[in-house]
Amino acid sequence: MSISHIFFSFWRKVSMPVLAITLIVCYFIFPDNVAIHHTSSGRPDDFISKQNLFYVAFGFIIGLNFLLNLLRTQIQKINFEKLNTNSVWAKESDTLKHLLEAWFNAFIAVMNSFMIIFLIALNRINRTEDQRLDLNYDWVIIGGAIALLIVLFYLPIRLLYTNPTTRA
Repeated sequence: MSISHIFFSFWRKVSMPVLAITLIVCYFIFPDNVAIHHTSSGRPDDFISKQNLFYVAFGFIIGLNFLLNLLRTQIQKINFEKLNTNSVWAKESDTLKHLLEAWFNAFIAVMNSFMIIFLIALNRINRTEDQRLDLNYDWVIIGGAIALLIVLFYLPIRLLYTNPTTRA
């Protein structure tokens, strides 16, 4: 097992409970109506009840993690050598499976981390004390999108432009 495989596996396993704890803590801190949109002057103009936000976020988090983990386990069962006999990666099926598992772990960990940062930013905007509307939170969306794009494109670029290392 490579260091990246261990790191992303650990990050994925830690990010899920941290995300659940963040969601629960934010639920108790949020006001009854959570502002989800603001005008250009910083005044909230669209709200959702904290119960609805909690249930939607909880369902999204559990559903996304469940589906991605299910997809990860199903892809591990595929015999890639029968799928594409000419592929250099398919001939090294163990290396390919380790790469795919590490990629799924990284993708799930980045998604969970993005949701943690998003919830914290939403919490900071909706605080009744120490509210920080002067701070621009666009970086959360831009940074999360960049991190997700890097992870998404890493796998196809790696498969297309590199050859697997043979395991001894």
